[in-house]
Amino acid sequence: MTPKKSVVPQPVKSSESLGDDAYEWLIAAITSFQIPTNSQISENKLAAELGVSRTPVREALMRLESEGLVKRSEAGRFTVAMLTGKDVDEAIDLMVLCDIYMFQRATKSIDNAGAVALLESAKNMTKCAKYGDRDGWMKYDKIFHETIMRAANNDMIAEVSRVTRRRIQRFWARSASGARDLITCSDEHVEIADAIVGKDMPAIKRAVEDHLSHLRVNMHEIVESMAPFFGTKG
Repeated sequence: MTPKKSVVPQPVKSSESLGDDAYEWLIAAITSFQIPTNSQISENKLAAELGVSRTPVREALMRLESEGLVKRSEAGRFTVAMLTGKDVDEAIDLMVLCDIYMFQRATKSIDNAGAVALLESAKNMTKCAKYGDRDGWMKYDKIFHETIMRAANNDMIAEVSRVTRRRIQRFWARSASGARDLITCSDEHVEIADAIVGKDMPAIKRAVEDHLSHLRVNMHEIVESMAPFFGTKG
């Protein structure tokens, strides 16, 4: 007689974890432009695609609304948000404050492994920029910033920085302006990495301000070029 196979019960995901999964899926889809800017998001279709109920999908969309990646109409429909010139200035102002604080704080506790990871990620960004590899560039940019965030060890500031950078970078990295300035941006990351490893506080502040000043100019150029297509004002 063949013994029956024991069936191992699979863990049931909580509504919170399902909401987190939907949130991460939406971030990836929005930032990769799988769901384009100004596109309406159908909660029913998305729930069916992800194999979940509408509840975790709505929770994810409301979370993204608070972060500025989606907007909700008076009828309660969600669409992928567009940026205005005011949004750009507010986001860049916040990034200046967060980055200077975190980068300078990171100098106090970054270890040898972190320093190597930081320098290598900046070096790899330069390589990717040289060959026009935007996906590779974004991968190493994420490693660069996550390495600094770990060393800075302030989860609240890190999350604010992460959310704000995501709002900006989804436009910049895929734009003609972003492609044109990828090498310059990479060189600025190398400069920032050297300043952090060298524990040079004034150089960190100067490099961050210069880098984000260039990003501000590029982002205004992007917003102005996209405005006629979406009926918005830069």
